[in-house]
Amino acid sequence: MLDELILSPIQEINVSRRVAFGVNAIERLTGIFEDLGIKRLHIFSGRTKTKEITEKLVIPQISGNIEFEYTPLPDKIDLSFLNKISGTIDRYQTYLMAVGGGTVIDYVKLIANMSKTEYIAVPTNASHDGFSSPYINFLLRTQVDQYFKKELSQEYCPISPLAIVGDTTMISKAPKESLKAGVGDILSKWVAVEDWKLANRLKGEDYDIYAASFSEMTATMVEERIHDLGKNFFGEKGVRALIKALGSSGVAMCIAGSSRPASGSEHLVSHALDSLSFEYDFEVLHGHQTGISAILMMYLHGGDWIRIRKSLKKISAPLTLHDIGIDRDIMLLALQKAQHIRPERYTVLSEGLTRSAAENAIEMTGID
Repeated sequence: MLDELILSPIQEINVSRRVAFGVNAIERLTGIFEDLGIKRLHIFSGRTKTKEITEKLVIPQISGNIEFEYTPLPDKIDLSFLNKISGTIDRYQTYLMAVGGGTVIDYVKLIANMSKTEYIAVPTNASHDGFSSPYINFLLRTQVDQYFKKELSQEYCPISPLAIVGDTTMISKAPKESLKAGVGDILSKWVAVEDWKLANRLKGEDYDIYAASFSEMTATMVEERIHDLGKNFFGEKGVRALIKALGSSGVAMCIAGSSRPASGSEHLVSHALDSLSFEYDFEVLHGHQTGISAILMMYLHGGDWIRIRKSLKKISAPLTLHDIGIDRDIMLLALQKAQHIRPERYTVLSEGLTRSAAENAIEMTGID
């Protein structure tokens, strides 16, 4: 036993220091800044809806004792532009704050990496767990890896937010489709954990039961709220459960030291769809893609895919390819493409999926 303790590697878990969820949570901003010793901020948002939210709801909550700059960011940015912004930030005195959805928060993660500063996340919707995750989205990550190595001679280092403020009053006003997508993203965690267990059994990959259980718990918590509230899920109680679950998903990733407990074969299919969207001209919310993909992947695992479908149906979330505007042939392409994305991550797709098996899965789950 003593030998095991001596030989066990040290694991560092970097999680957010302060988290506030609930009605009018943004009113806690100044108190959180004071508790964390923050005296100077650089605030970032998008340039449309989140700009309005930042200017009307967030900035008025900041005490006059705190200095801040504010920069609305465009939807699409050249990485060199973010690097230029990072060069203006005093890493010893300034903290960053992202107000917005996944794109804005991912950009601020990059600026934090480049400037070696910390950031606070203030999500304005709950469409996926990006606000709590230390990682950035897959398509952006491929660009970032190349840019960081070539231009900065460094690697992107996953970084968790120093604090998260999830105002359920504000998030409840987000489009319902984005909240439905958040449910799809959370329910897909069941599949991610099944893939992780499979990799442990067949490939001997390290498996963290604590991180896995934490991730599964987030899905179960939302499932229970959906069955309690039904279509009233999008009121404050349901949104609170969703935002807490998405926040907890980020904690599970921090415990695991990777995105394993939150991203499996269902996310690989979603990444494949993202890459095909440019060629076939479609755009689908990430959580809608992962929700439908989770039904398919859980079927391939021989698991309870009907459980996922029932929860999505209760909130009128998309259940079929027609619902999200994707042709059957595009999904078949995505299923073939997905097995070649992140080959180091073993999933139910890793040994290959024939076209006939893919067609059968689509038929049996009724997603077509």
